Amino acid sequence: MRQWRSKPSEPSLRRGKAAFTAGRFSASCPPVPGTSSIGLGRALFRFRSFTPVPVLALLGWLLFRSRGEVGPGGPELDSALNLLGLGVALLGQALRFYTLGLVPEGTSGQGSSLEAAALNTRGPYAHVRNPLYLGNLGICLGLMLVAHAEWVYAVGLGFFFGEYFFIVRAEEDFLRQKFGPAFEDYARKVARWLPRLSPSDSAPLRLGFDVPRALKKEHNPFAAWASGFLLLLGWELHSRGGLTALRLWLLASAQALVLAAFAVLKAYKRGWLGRG
Repeated sequence: MRQWRSKPSEPSLRRGKAAFTAGRFSASCPPVPGTSSIGLGRALFRFRSFTPVPVLALLGWLLFRSRGEVGPGGPELDSALNLLGLGVALLGQALRFYTLGLVPEGTSGQGSSLEAAALNTRGPYAHVRNPLYLGNLGICLGLMLVAHAEWVYAVGLGFFFGEYFFIVRAEEDFLRQKFGPAFEDYARKVARWLPRLSPSDSAPLRLGFDVPRALKKEHNPFAAWASGFLLLLGWELHSRGGLTALRLWLLASAQALVLAAFAVLKAYKRGWLGRG
C-alpha cells in the first residue's frame, strides 16, 4: 500500500532554512577557485628573500659534488658562457636599477606585504608588467650560464618560475581588487613576461631619475649576485686546475671592490657619511 508523507510544518521549514544559511551544510559548498594559490603567493612574497636559500644550498652542494666537470659543449663554450652570463646578469641588474629609479614611493614594494599607492603603467611598466622580476630572471639566468650544467638549469628555472607563478598571481589579485577595470585594461595591453617593443603609454612614469633611491635599493642584490658570480668563476678555475696566482689576485681584487662598494652604499643609506 502506498504511504503518504505528511507535509512539513511551517516551523520545520523555517528551522531548515536557518540551518542552511547558518552554514551547517557548508561542507557541500566548493571553495572559491584560486584562493589557496593566492594565499600561497602572498606567503611566498612575504618570505621571498629567504625561500631561495635552501635552493642555493642544494645547487652549491651539487656544484661541489660535480668537481667542476666541463658542461655541454666543452671548455670553449664554458668560457664563452661565462662572458655571456655576466652580460645577461648585468642587463638584469640594469633593468632593476632603471625601474627602481623611476617608480614612485609606495609602489613596487620590496617589503614583506603587497602595496600599491598607484598603478604603475608607464616607463618600464609600459613594456612589461613585471620589470623587476624580469630583471631577477636575467640575473638568475646569467649565474646559471656561468655554472652551465643541465641540473642547474632544471632546478634554477624550475624554482624561479614555480615561485613567481604564485607570487604574480597574488599580486595581480591584489591589483585587480584595488584598481578594478584600470588594471584589467592594462593587463590586456601589456604581457607579464614578454616585453612589447612599443610602450602602451608613452608618458613618463615620473619626472627625473632618482639615482640615490636606486642605489639604496639595489646595493644588497648587486653585492649578492656579483659575489656569487666571482665564487662560481673561482670554483670553476680551481676545480679544473686553472686558478693561477694572477687569476686568484684578480678575483680577490674584484671581490674587494664589490664589498667596498657595498659598504660605502650601506653607510650612505644609513646616513653615516653625512655625520660629522
